[in-house]
Order: sequence, then C-alpha cells, then structure tokens
Amino acid sequence: MELEGRTALVTGASGGLGPAMAAVLAREGAAVGLHYRTSKEAIEKVAEQLEEYPTFVVRGDLATHDGPPALCREVEKNLGPIDILVNNGGGWVEKTLLETSDQEWDELIQADLRGSFLATRYAAPGMKERGWGRIVNISTVAALNVGPREGAYGVAKAGVNMLTKTFAVELGGFGITVNAIAPAWTLPHDQPYPPRPEDYPQCTNIPDQRPGHAREVAALIRFLASREAAHINGQIIGVDGGLAAVLAASRS
Repeated sequence: MELEGRTALVTGASGGLGPAMAAVLAREGAAVGLHYRTSKEAIEKVAEQLEEYPTFVVRGDLATHDGPPALCREVEKNLGPIDILVNNGGGWVEKTLLETSDQEWDELIQADLRGSFLATRYAAPGMKERGWGRIVNISTVAALNVGPREGAYGVAKAGVNMLTKTFAVELGGFGITVNAIAPAWTLPHDQPYPPRPEDYPQCTNIPDQRPGHAREVAALIRFLASREAAHINGQIIGVDGGLAAVLAASRS
C-alpha cells in the first residue's frame, strides 16, 4: 500500500464523488479524514463501509472563513498531519448568471473557491516542512467551456483552476504537487460501473457516449497521489469522455 503512513483529507466525502475518493485513498493505506457539512447519515454510511481502515469523520462549513482551517485542525489532531488534500466539497447552482442571486453567488464563491484556498493555505506549510504533499482540486468541464445554466458554478471553478496553477508554482519546489480534475457529468459512487452507453441516449454529444463514474475520478486521484505522478504539477486534467474537446472544437 503506497500511501501507508500518510494522512488524507477529502472534503465533501458524504456523497457524489467523495465516497469513491475516500475509499481509494484508504485502500492505498492512507488514514482518511471524511468531511461533511449536513449529510450526517450519509457520512456515517461512508465511514461504516471503511470501518476496517483508519478514518475520522469531521463536520465543517466550507463557506465560512473559519470552517476549512478548523476541520483541517480536527483531522490533524485525530489522524496526523495532512499529506494529501482533496478539495472536493462545494456547491452548485443551475441558473444563468443573470438569474443567480447575490446569496447564491457568494455561497458558490465561498464554498468552491475560498474553501479550497483556505484549506490549502492551512495544509501547505506542513507539507513544505515535510517535503512532500499532494493537493487535488475538483473542477469541472464547465470551467473550461461555458455550459448552459452553469454560469456561477463555472466561474467559481475557473477560479479553482487558477488557484491550482498558482499554488503549483508556489509549492512545486517543496515536493508538493497541485493539480485539478475536471469531470463532466459523472455518476456517483453507488451507481453501476461501468456505465452502459445504451442507458444514456442523452450523451450523444460526448465522444464516449456515456457519463463518467466516480470510480474513474477516484482512480486518477490515486495516481496523482502516487510516486509516479511526482512530475505532474499545475495541470487541469479532464475526466469527461472527450466532451471538452468537442466543446472547444464547436467554438473554433
């Protein structure tokens, strides 16, 4: 198990992509902090499924100024210094920019962008001291190409992309890599894998003809946390079945 002796924190671990991310890191030997905000029953189920591994459940609000540092401190108190940070938690609004309220805008920017910034700013100094760290931010294809009714979400995640590149430059000389994963429509961890194209006729615009799966995003996180990925830094890596290429071509 390559990550034995490491501590990881996965924000937003209660649902969607989070449980698969937490599971793959735990199975590679890492002790994993499982963050949630409101879904107590869901996070308890995730922890139960990983009961044979060292985990710690922590509640926190990524949209508050004190939330990300506080939950990082709790994880370190119970599991040890954070070596692997997966900034997965955040919000989503299905509206055009003109339809987005002030409150919705603020909550998206705070949870998706500022939350990732604050958690990274807390964890990075310890990684620098130890000379090793892996930070993975979860972005979206909507941050690369404008999607219908994903305006504020796309803007927030575009900020995450620049945050990723900036931290990669600032931390790259200390044995730390910072990368982002940009999925398109992705099925949660509890859906059948692999998705069958015939079950998703609405995916004709995706070259793979199907949605992605949480297991595929988790597999990339496992690789980015490995020794072999030490020279991959500052990248925005799509797990989208080729959708970003299609969208880019349609606008060329």
